[in-house]
Formats: sequence, structure tokens, C-alpha cells
Amino acid sequence: MIIQDAIVLWNQAAAKGYWRLGLACSAGFESARPGQFVMVRVGRQNRPLLRRPFSLLGLIKDGEQVTGIEILFKVVGKGTEALARCRAGDWLSVIGPLGNAFLVPDDCRQLILVAGGVGVPPIRFLAQSLLEREGALDRCVVFIGGRTKDDLVCIGEFDLPGFLLDISTDDGSQGSMGVVTKSLMKTLDAGAADLICACGPPAMLKAVADIALARNIPCQVSIEAMMACGMGACLGCAVQTRGDAARYRHVCMDGPVFDARELVW
Repeated sequence: MIIQDAIVLWNQAAAKGYWRLGLACSAGFESARPGQFVMVRVGRQNRPLLRRPFSLLGLIKDGEQVTGIEILFKVVGKGTEALARCRAGDWLSVIGPLGNAFLVPDDCRQLILVAGGVGVPPIRFLAQSLLEREGALDRCVVFIGGRTKDDLVCIGEFDLPGFLLDISTDDGSQGSMGVVTKSLMKTLDAGAADLICACGPPAMLKAVADIALARNIPCQVSIEAMMACGMGACLGCAVQTRGDAARYRHVCMDGPVFDARELVW
């Protein structure tokens, strides 16, 4: 984990209200893994005061050397509004990589990835990293959902060898009509899976976890949470977990990736 000033390489509209930001980083991300995140402050001033957390969309490489990172964000408030105004050459303060990561076992052959809205970044990063995996997957099905077609981002980057893409929108404006878990259940009814990895809104993650638990399929979920520090100091990102006695863990330090069976939904 490193605190550093990063230079904006590009800041491009990815979809309506969504932006894709490339940052040149001096060091620290060579071992970054899918599921990890960064805390970003816009500019050198303290307005807004608190950093914002963003999952890594991927790494920027020059050959084998990691030279930067990409993040994806949706404009929802003052912090992301300021971020959307950044241009190439601007400076941002970045802390990262933070948190843990998805772990796909070497013996996994049937993998399912599920993403909703701004939950796409760690799933995209994971899909890209699987191309470098020594043990080939027999099948990987990627489910991406959104309220409308405007909430579907980076879908073209899942056109990968051995990957199947299934798209759903609540209003039917693109792909199947309905929530993404509807398509997930149909696929699981037709065949087995060794692991499900998911990231998205809480309601979607709960539904995915329930489906996985009912079918006894291991499931890893990346939790999105508001946080002020990213390092366990503010205690603002607590989630309740199961055990002999009810207790809490923190998304920034213990996550953001959790075994779905550990969480109280």
C-alpha cells in the first residue's frame, strides 16, 4: 500500500453518467489483484475532505511493467462530479492497492461471474486476469445487469476466449428483461458451477448469495461500502458476520471480498 500523486492519463465517458479514468502511478501496483481498491482524493486541496473508494478496473502496462491503473465511476455526488471534471495532466492523490481479492482455485473449471452497475470493475479485472491463468477454465459465464441499457458498461471487454456473456436489464432495453439473477438461475438449473464471484448492489449480492447457498455452490462477493479512510481507522464500513456470537468485520480491512456464507444479509 502506497500513498502517491498520480497523473491523469485519460478521463473518458464510458456510458451515460459513467466515467473511465486512467492514472499513471509511480509504483505499488505490480501485485494488485482483482477485487482490491484505491482511495482517491481529487487534486491537492482538501475539498472534498474525504477520499472516495473505487475498485480497480484493471492495470495499465507497458509490456510486462505496470505503469498505472484504471478505475470506473458513476457520478453521484460532489466527489465524483469533481472527478468527472479531471483532464489529462491533472494530479490525484491515491492510496492503494487496498483490501483483499477474489481467489479462483486452481481446480476451478466451471466459473460464473456476476456484475451489476458499478460492480463491473472488479469482475472485468478478474475476467482479464483469468486469461493469464495456468489452469484453463472449461467454461466461464459472465452475467451483467443494469436498470437500463445506460447502466451497462465495459460489456465489450468480456468478449474473451472461452467466455459467455449474458446481459439483463430491468426494463428490457438491452438483453433479457428482468433482474440479472433470473438469468443466473436458468443457467444453474441447466448445469453445475464450481464457484460464483459477484459484485454489485446489496440487493443483487444477497440474491446471488441465496442462490449459491441453496445450491451449495461456493460464492465470493465484493461488497461496496461507504468509507472515509480505507484503512480501518474510521470504522464506518462495518458488516455483520456469522459466528458463535454476532460480530462485525470491516470492508476495507477484512474485505471487500467475502465468502457469502460469512455475511448476515
